[in-house]
Amino acid sequence: MDIYLQSFGARLRSKDGLFEITVPDISGTGNHKIAQHPVHEVESILLQPGTSVSTDALLLAFEGNVNILILDKFGNPSGRILPNRPSSTLLIWKNQLAVSLQKEGLEMAKSWIEIKIHERIQFLQKRCAYHSGAQAELIQQNCMAMEVILNRIRQLLITAHTPDIAGVIRGHEGAAGKMYYGTLAQLLPDEYQFEHRTPRNPADLFNAFLNYGYGILYRIVENALLAAGIHPYIGFFHYDGYQNKSMVFDFIEQFRVFVEKNIFHLFSRKLSAWRHLQSSGSQYLLSTEARQLIANTLRQQLDAERPSLNNKKFAYKSFVRAQAIDLVPQAVNNAHFGGPIFRSISLFVG
Repeated sequence: MDIYLQSFGARLRSKDGLFEITVPDISGTGNHKIAQHPVHEVESILLQPGTSVSTDALLLAFEGNVNILILDKFGNPSGRILPNRPSSTLLIWKNQLAVSLQKEGLEMAKSWIEIKIHERIQFLQKRCAYHSGAQAELIQQNCMAMEVILNRIRQLLITAHTPDIAGVIRGHEGAAGKMYYGTLAQLLPDEYQFEHRTPRNPADLFNAFLNYGYGILYRIVENALLAAGIHPYIGFFHYDGYQNKSMVFDFIEQFRVFVEKNIFHLFSRKLSAWRHLQSSGSQYLLSTEARQLIANTLRQQLDAERPSLNNKKFAYKSFVRAQAIDLVPQAVNNAHFGGPIFRSISLFVG
């Protein structure tokens, strides 16, 4: 479980070897909410502004190898607190860095892109039941073309982690993405159709909604990676650079369709409107009402959707977390240091 302190004045301390959470009663009646949890049940502690944690609680977290994340007011991870002694997190980072330079890292990133394209094809094919004529024919044609591209990626033999191979993957991925977004644009009501995908400064409502939804997903994915002990900046595919969270960009690929289909459903149910887009100079910004609509929709679906992993069903947010945890032993098995492959998962679980 996670301890998530977000209410103003909430505090965490250690009492009798347990984590004790206190949420103050702001009414002044003194009816504070208090809960206690044993260390072995806690995986992560997440702290937002306006909350506090005692030194004793931090020491208890260090002893129990509990992740401690500091979030900003938007819920984005800003930092983490680590003990001085070596921990499973440091071992994960060491192996993660090694894998990022090997073909195994690129193979993992390629598999996430394959999942993304496959899920997008599945989503479009399900839309055929709601369309006919030229639109249904467009879906079928583009799905077939995307299948061809997907097979090319699957058949691509990776012998080393080189920019040339990564470039080939990006080319195939870009071609499939262009077909996908082009199809979505044609399936939207006429007033909401768009020319192309615009990740920055969108001038159309669908891209603006999509960008905001992706932003929410980025926070979920980064939190999941950090909670699993994975470094968000050490990626396998996307470009490394100053403040570039390449692992977040890599890992999020397989989950993008979750946002895409929920945003699309808002438009197909005509819950979106141009009033949600406000002009600010040369940029277009979403209104508060629009941001709340997107956040509430995704929040509901994060609990409602229940995909499975290893024959277990999870709420979608927990599914992302489980996938991040499942990534750790993969990194162990694929890490080479000029000698035998690390195979002991215990290296990463403390």
